[in-house]
Amino acid sequence: METPEKQSETSFDSVKESASVVLGDLMSQLQRLEEAMEREDMGAVYQIYWNELPVSIQQSSNANHEMDNYFTSKLDREFLRKYPFMQLRDQATPVLLDYQLGSYYRDRAVIQLDATQPSVIILPEVKKQWKKTEQGTYHEEIEALRSQENDFDARIIAARSEIEELELQIQEQEQKKAELEDSKGLLNRKKIDDEIDQLNRKILALQEEHRKWLPFVSSEVSRESQKIELAQRIKALELEQAIALKELRIINKRFGSLEEMEQQMQQFVQVFLNKEDK
Repeated sequence: METPEKQSETSFDSVKESASVVLGDLMSQLQRLEEAMEREDMGAVYQIYWNELPVSIQQSSNANHEMDNYFTSKLDREFLRKYPFMQLRDQATPVLLDYQLGSYYRDRAVIQLDATQPSVIILPEVKKQWKKTEQGTYHEEIEALRSQENDFDARIIAARSEIEELELQIQEQEQKKAELEDSKGLLNRKKIDDEIDQLNRKILALQEEHRKWLPFVSSEVSRESQKIELAQRIKALELEQAIALKELRIINKRFGSLEEMEQQMQQFVQVFLNKEDK
C-alpha cells in the first residue's frame, strides 16, 4: 500500500502529464492558426479560432479587437476587390461593416458584412423598399395619399357650398316667420302660431345640419396642418421611391437583378472561406 506522500507524488505527476497534453494541444492549435493566417486560409482561420481555441484564449487574443480587425480587414479587402463600385460607408461595430452602392450624395448603406460569421446581408429596411419599388407599392401608396389630398379639398369645397345653402334657407325661413308674426291678429292667431311652430322646427333642423358641416371649415389652422402633413408624406414616399429606383438601376446594371445580387453575395462568402493565397 502506497504512503500518502507517495500518492501525492503520483497525483502531481498525473496533473503534469494532463497539463502537458493540454498545452501541447493548445500550442498545436496556435501553430496551425498562425500558419492559416500567414497563407490567408480564411476557412481554416475561422474554424480554428472560433471552434477549436478555448474561450479564454479567444478573449485574451482579442482584448483590443486584434482579431476583429484582422477579420474585418480581410473581408473588406476581398469584398471591394470583388465589387470595386461598392463603398464602405460606416463601421457600425468592430465587426459590422456597412456599404453603399455608389458615390451619389444621397447614397446610403444598403449592405452589411458581419466579420464574425462571416455573412453578407442586404439591410432589411432597404430590401423592403426595393421590393416595394419592384411591386409598384410606392405608386399605390402615393396615389392613395393624393386621393386623400383631393378628397380633403373636395370636402372643404362641398362643406362651404352646403353651409352657404343652409344659411340661405335659414334666412328664408326666418323671413317667413317674421312675416307671419307681422300678420298675426285676433282672428287668425291660432293658425299663425301653428305655422310659426312648424317654421321653428324647420329652422332648428336646418341649424342642426349647419352645425354638422362647420367642422370641415371652422379651423383654418387645422385644415392647413392636415394638408401640409399629407404633402410631406407624399414627398417622403416619392424620395424613398426615387432612391430605391436609382439603387435598383445600379443593381440591374452590375448584377442583372436583385435575386442575382443576393445569390452572388452568398457565393462571395463561400469563396472567401475557401480561397487561399489571395
